[in-house]
Amino acid sequence: MKPKLFLLDGFSLIFRSYWAFINNPVRNPEGQNVSAVYGFFSTMISLIDKHKPENFAVVLDSPVPTFRHIMYPEYKANRDKAPDDLHDQVPIIKEFLGVLGMDILASDGYEADDLMACAAKKGSAEGFNSFIISADKDLMQTVTKDIHMLRPEKGEYLDIGPEQVIEKMGVRADQIVDYLSLIGDASDNIPGVRGIGPKTAVTLLQKYETLDGIYENIESCTKGQIQKLSDNRGNAYLSKKLIVLNYDKEQGIKPSDYSLKNLDLSLLIPLFQKHGMNRLIGRVQKITGIDKDNNGDPNGPNSGKGVYSTVFTLSKLDEWVALIKKNKWFALDIETDNIDPMKASPVGFSLSVSSGRACYIPLIAGGQTYLDENEVKMRIIDITGDNDLKLIGHNFKYDYKVLKKWGVNVTNLAFDTMVASWILDTGTNNYGMDSLADSLLNYSTIKYKDIVPKESLFPDIDLEIAAPYAAEDADITYRFYELFKKDLKLRKLEGVFYDLEMPLVPILGDIEFNGIKLDTASLNKFGLELKVKLAGLQDKIYIECGKEFNINSTKQLQEVLFIERKLQPVKKTKTGYSTDSSVLEILSKEDIVPEMILNYRMLMKLKSTYIDALPGYVNSETGRVHTNLNQTGTATGRLSSRDPNLQNIPIRSEEGRKIRESFRAEPGCSLLSADYSQIELVVLAHLSEDESLKKAFISGNDVHSETGSLIFDKPLSEITKDDRRIAKTINFGVMYGMSSFRLGRDLGIPRSKAEEFISSYFLKYSSIRTFMDRIIEEAEKTGKVRTLMGRERFIPGINSRNKTEKSGAERMAVNTPIQGSAADIVKLVMIKLINKIRDLNLKAKMILQVHDEVIFEVPDSELDVLKKLVKEEMENVVSLSIPLRTSIETGKNWGDFH
Repeated sequence: MKPKLFLLDGFSLIFRSYWAFINNPVRNPEGQNVSAVYGFFSTMISLIDKHKPENFAVVLDSPVPTFRHIMYPEYKANRDKAPDDLHDQVPIIKEFLGVLGMDILASDGYEADDLMACAAKKGSAEGFNSFIISADKDLMQTVTKDIHMLRPEKGEYLDIGPEQVIEKMGVRADQIVDYLSLIGDASDNIPGVRGIGPKTAVTLLQKYETLDGIYENIESCTKGQIQKLSDNRGNAYLSKKLIVLNYDKEQGIKPSDYSLKNLDLSLLIPLFQKHGMNRLIGRVQKITGIDKDNNGDPNGPNSGKGVYSTVFTLSKLDEWVALIKKNKWFALDIETDNIDPMKASPVGFSLSVSSGRACYIPLIAGGQTYLDENEVKMRIIDITGDNDLKLIGHNFKYDYKVLKKWGVNVTNLAFDTMVASWILDTGTNNYGMDSLADSLLNYSTIKYKDIVPKESLFPDIDLEIAAPYAAEDADITYRFYELFKKDLKLRKLEGVFYDLEMPLVPILGDIEFNGIKLDTASLNKFGLELKVKLAGLQDKIYIECGKEFNINSTKQLQEVLFIERKLQPVKKTKTGYSTDSSVLEILSKEDIVPEMILNYRMLMKLKSTYIDALPGYVNSETGRVHTNLNQTGTATGRLSSRDPNLQNIPIRSEEGRKIRESFRAEPGCSLLSADYSQIELVVLAHLSEDESLKKAFISGNDVHSETGSLIFDKPLSEITKDDRRIAKTINFGVMYGMSSFRLGRDLGIPRSKAEEFISSYFLKYSSIRTFMDRIIEEAEKTGKVRTLMGRERFIPGINSRNKTEKSGAERMAVNTPIQGSAADIVKLVMIKLINKIRDLNLKAKMILQVHDEVIFEVPDSELDVLKKLVKEEMENVVSLSIPLRTSIETGKNWGDFH
């Protein structure tokens, strides 16, 4: 069997790899986009492993113009300039190839296609089976029985020989040049014969064999073909000159020199580690046979399975406590008997003081009691309350609440690896230990579902199974810490992590632990009122429609709206015409029934989401609802709420207020709400330095009325409610990149009018447009944006060629510094307020955070003190070019506010 020579079209693979990850780029620890590097070497390694070629070369284009550019200046002139973050990856790829000793073939004045054709032909003459690895159909002209293409299609590389060229193109390989001369090539800006498409080209070449043959027999063609061929004869032959490959460099190429005999892929491991490409490390280890447990640095993040022990005696536990006090930094993880921290009790603890080493301290396992709970608790109190020690955890807010319920107050949490992983990449959806270990450490963890049967709990399983699983959690947490602390420093994210997000973890834990009292009797009473209201609304709908039907049935609603009431459908789905809320809002301008359906749905949602569901969230021991404030749930830094979601209870509707009334203060206490006024617009004014918007705030007048006065060119005294409504919609819409179409729909005005409003807005607030353009340009260059406090967000799709994707990315880029900076300010003030409350030894508790609002439960005797304290701290927490304003309200229930 002949040896194989592989010739890889380098830039073709580099570009395809970059764009393949455009919506979720691969990034190294410095935050640099390395998608092209990752995709290039992932593909190259796969090709070498699967096909095992004896010889291999990477072929690259030269930046020097070729004869084709001189002959035809428009050649490839239609191509967009490659993004900067793609160009920046080429030197990295060359560095990697250099370390491998891999041959790079490039020559000034020649394209990679020319060089691959020369090398393939020379290789064939030297006894090789040559394979050109490229997506470029031009290269099909080189295909012979000894020269094939490997062409990427649908995730795999197809072997293209002479027969496959005919199957795919309809012509032989030796006819490809003439075929492309006829149809042209839009990607290279080669003109071809205007009006001749692939089918006609195939028909003509099957009949007349060559381009010359076609023109020699042009009179035998159809009238239309004669006209097109005659008008474009010059372009056809020009195209042929551009398409035919140049073999001039054949003499200088030596395929036999491109041997892989001494290839050592393991040389890439340190480079992959540097750029955080741990999946590729695993593949290289597998291919080369390197033992994962011994692949270099024994303390590195890929050092394999750890050494774990089970602590059976207090003396052994004391040895671990001594190790912790010597090392200062330690990882702690808790195993419990319930996923709900407000119901859970510890059944064991795991500790680690270095990567690859951990222990498990069992209290209960397999139905058997091990170490004495009180003795263990004393030692846990010792290591979690010593501020000279630094505790590391993963999603430690859960453990914090479990320990608090157990009687242990943690004071030395220093590093949460889940929070760190989120800070480093806010766009990832999964920050769980198993997922991160797989993607970042190339480590497969023991899975909970594999050791705990469905109907069992962790304390039910035997110790010999429980101990390695639990100890591994602490070990992996410590490994994450060693990895992330370097990355945070490298990316200059230490400030936002250590000063903002880490102090917030225990504060959020306390908020959740405190909970908020729910008066279920009051809620149930309103539920009965709402039930009557829904029944009445249902009857009105039936009367209006002249029949009874299932309002919740999409099919029946379609029939009522579009057949019986003959309303014009707005959009179609797989099951017929859409009846979603956006459609009903449009239809409600023509007919009363869609408006009634919207109201019915709103009330039904309130009933199912809150009135029926909230009582089930009341903790039987505390009588309070303990929501979960998700710190890593959004890319902008905003907190989100779940189980239950208390942030989405409607603010302005009477029904929403009634639900909020059920959340009450304990006897002798009041609720205090502190809400930032228009904080996102304030941040926008500060970041954009727009004097008109700043003036609107500094004046003390209503900012939306001020905006209305500017865009409608009216005195402030003449601004109507409708003017203000439009101005408010534009003010907030600008931050979210609202289009004229969306603005027109929201305001119920023609798109042309909405365009006028937006143009007028940016005319008056010109610095805002400049700011937005600057942010987008920065995102295009770096792939990311930053908030005031240094939080980073990568912007996938910012350089996408898809207009819809790019527009969405631009909106994300503009909104993030505004909404993210506002979120940072709210978090910072939460920290400062809690510190002040502790310093003053007040009994007031922070019990909820809803976007720009913080809610406290306060003894009535402390109300005046807290009002003054909160206002002062919130309005002076950061120094902006315009003042922050705070609204403070108090009441006996949440419904008393706003």
